[in-house]
Amino acid sequence: MSKKTYSIFGAGAAGLYTAWRLLDGKSKRDKNEKMLVKGDVLELYDWGKYDFSKKNSGTREAGARVCTWHYKDNKDNSYLELGGMRYSYWDGTPQGAGHRVVTKTIEKLDLKKDSVEFNESADPLMSLRTKNMYVSDVNSNQPAPYFTNNYGEDAPPDDGFTTIQSVAITATSGPVTRREWCKFYENGKIEIDMPDSSIFQRGDLLKDIGYWNLAYDRLGQEGFGYLADGNGYSSNVVNSHSAQSFNVNDEFTPGTEYKTLVKGYSSLFVALFDEVEKLAKQKGITLNYFPDTRLRSILHTKEGIRFTTAKRATPDKLADSKICDAAFLAMPRASIELVAQATRYTDDEGQDILNHEEVQLYLESVIMEPSYKIGMFFTTPWWRTTEAGSPTYPAKLTSYFLTQEGIAKLKKEKFPSNYLKAIESAKNPVIIATSFNDKA
Repeated sequence: MSKKTYSIFGAGAAGLYTAWRLLDGKSKRDKNEKMLVKGDVLELYDWGKYDFSKKNSGTREAGARVCTWHYKDNKDNSYLELGGMRYSYWDGTPQGAGHRVVTKTIEKLDLKKDSVEFNESADPLMSLRTKNMYVSDVNSNQPAPYFTNNYGEDAPPDDGFTTIQSVAITATSGPVTRREWCKFYENGKIEIDMPDSSIFQRGDLLKDIGYWNLAYDRLGQEGFGYLADGNGYSSNVVNSHSAQSFNVNDEFTPGTEYKTLVKGYSSLFVALFDEVEKLAKQKGITLNYFPDTRLRSILHTKEGIRFTTAKRATPDKLADSKICDAAFLAMPRASIELVAQATRYTDDEGQDILNHEEVQLYLESVIMEPSYKIGMFFTTPWWRTTEAGSPTYPAKLTSYFLTQEGIAKLKKEKFPSNYLKAIESAKNPVIIATSFNDKA
């Protein structure tokens, strides 16, 4: 086989991991012509410009949607993880739970020394419908402000995951190993007699049931709201494949050992990029890195994979047209859909893979979850016990409702009239005509 060119589009976690495995992976076959060898070319296209090294400096930390942001962009300051902030440690045993790929990657890249315990509160403070409650405060005498099925508001919110999973898994039964989970994804089913109120029944395959449909059925609308609000991650209650959601939400059960990287997750991707550069040099493979370059269109032709690119500065203009032997789209659904749209109208001849019906169905199965994080930095840890004493109450989250009475007071205080007019004409939020007095 002649010299090959493999192109990876996306230099975030997926793209870097793909490059690493292509260079470091081993084939089960003695002769595998698809493996990269001396003289081949590996291309890595980066829509942004990640700060991998002094040689390949960039405008932001590496990692795409999973990256580290340091306060005032100073790496000596405190930092936030804009994506994943922890991983479930795997102890290396066949029966052990945890994130195996993440754990093994950290170990193989010699980052285990930077892996530390992820400190989290054993008694989290929750904001539930404007009411602040610690998890330990929730009981039958002081329930959460919800009306769930079977008095679920008397227990911590994460108990809802156990209630949902109990239709097929118990503390002493259910899949443990990865192989068992893979079988469960396909064959897992409801193993108990469901109540008359349920729309599901014993024997129903979990792969045919959306997770939030099952959650609503088991917990009721109020119980679903309590689970979503109290757990804090809406992504854990989206309408995904129920059997797979069981596995994902298993990490919220007792006994999970969380760890994180003391230098931030971006250090993992910097290490991956360094390892890719090192392996390519060792094996005589040419590594071409293209920052600020996006995939524009892509087709499968007789000559190979034909694709076009655009530059970040001029995203609507064609920058280059090239051919490779294999393409890896390490990109999120929204980005792939944009490439599919452009490919649909290209003048080049070839097979349009991205717009094939089955590929489109796969793309539609990816649930898009927008997210954001708010970081708050303080000069002192006021929430901890200090020599001056500890706070007498937790940080309170307060909601305010604007009333006509409040607007009248603002008028008396000479609040700008144009602002008041804008407030009164607004449709959302609605201004309450009569104020509520909880002390009456």
